[in-house]
Amino acid sequence: MKECLVVLPVPGRGHLVSTVEFAKLINKHNHFSITVLTMAPPFPDLPTVPDSYFQSVASSGLDINFLELKPVDPPDDPSLDDFILSYIDSHTSDVKTSILGLQSSIRVVALVVDFFATTVQEVGNQLGIPTYLFFTSGASLLSLMLYLPTLDIKVESEFEDLEEDVEIPGLGPLPPLVMPAPLLKKKSKRYLWFVESSRRFRYMKGLIVNTFRELEPAALEAIAEGRSLPDYPTPPVFPVGPVLVLEEKDPSHPCITWLDNQPPRSVVFLCFGSMGALPEPQVKELALGLENSGHRFLWSIRTRRNQNVFSPPTNADLDEVLPQGFLDRTKERGLVWPRWAPQTDILSHEAIGGFVSHCGWNSTLESMWFGVPILPWPLRAEQRLNGFKLVSEIGAAVELEMNYRGQSLVGASEVERGVRSLMGNTEEGKKARDKAMEMRAASRAAVDAGGSSFDALTRLTEQLLSHGL
Repeated sequence: MKECLVVLPVPGRGHLVSTVEFAKLINKHNHFSITVLTMAPPFPDLPTVPDSYFQSVASSGLDINFLELKPVDPPDDPSLDDFILSYIDSHTSDVKTSILGLQSSIRVVALVVDFFATTVQEVGNQLGIPTYLFFTSGASLLSLMLYLPTLDIKVESEFEDLEEDVEIPGLGPLPPLVMPAPLLKKKSKRYLWFVESSRRFRYMKGLIVNTFRELEPAALEAIAEGRSLPDYPTPPVFPVGPVLVLEEKDPSHPCITWLDNQPPRSVVFLCFGSMGALPEPQVKELALGLENSGHRFLWSIRTRRNQNVFSPPTNADLDEVLPQGFLDRTKERGLVWPRWAPQTDILSHEAIGGFVSHCGWNSTLESMWFGVPILPWPLRAEQRLNGFKLVSEIGAAVELEMNYRGQSLVGASEVERGVRSLMGNTEEGKKARDKAMEMRAASRAAVDAGGSSFDALTRLTEQLLSHGL
């Protein structure tokens, strides 16, 4: 019987594509047959992965198959609580049925699940199939999550009320407000779910994380040494990243043709992810700061009409959201692109010298892969933590001062200062650029034969093969 891995991502472009790219990686490395179980998005507005992506995987010659789970009714209240607690769990029985169907013709040697699907671990237990976690974020967040049940006991008050830093193994002193928002209110349903989900990590057969040793050495060391999980044996950890989608560049795209006419490392790129959009007053402040900085820029602007957390941004009406006359005043040195932009194509262009980013983990890894320093502008999820670590530990970013305790805007003067620091001849800008280039070399070496991530992938495949014996 052919040996197969069953992989379960969750809906959402960042998680699903990262997980499928991992499936491609492990199939190329050891020729496992892969079956990816996919869920329909819970809401029609949720950004989906285009069919062309799945078609390209299916036609790549790799032994990767997609099996769509049966649709289920979405939550009545489209909130993050219901999405996490109800929608993913409602697929559990069909996951079991699907695996049982596969077992009639193949040997399922392991189940690999997303962080938001850890309850499916019970299916693996029932069927005698070892379950692995594929962690689409970095090792810093993984260390925090492993340590969360311990931290929950140590800290009695709400994290959002703490004045002092929190000590997390491998992260050092951490300002509590840079922790993911769901962790700040201990009495909330989301917080309780995160604590319970993090407890399931300890029962996984392995923790596969999309990072590389040279990027997050302290966090990975803390996890491997058991300091992040002091009350239970830590599962083996496999840092196999960066796992990226690096498409072929489209030289005819207007953003690329514009960049072709700019000097090397002269342009700052501004983009806030597939779900990121700034409110109109903040867009105006950002525009004024960008204009006053004097630097060249490429800015992908999208806006959100619906405040639902899963409502995607839409193409921007530039006359509506930008300050009057901004486009005319900056037309010689800037391009505003009012829709989705080909991020990896842009970051790979030699004209790009800096990146104003929401610090989603995929964007962070892409920026490091191409050696582009970052000005962090986190919006949600674990992005504050990513941005904090990029500045304080990794050193490949320049800090942008933000008020995490309130809802105040980032003023034009702070935007101007941040962009000038990132792109100009300041000491912190030079350090960030040097460190980004160092991470560029390190990330590429990590995935090459003999590199740290290549070796981790080899260890992982050897362990997976042992389940089929």
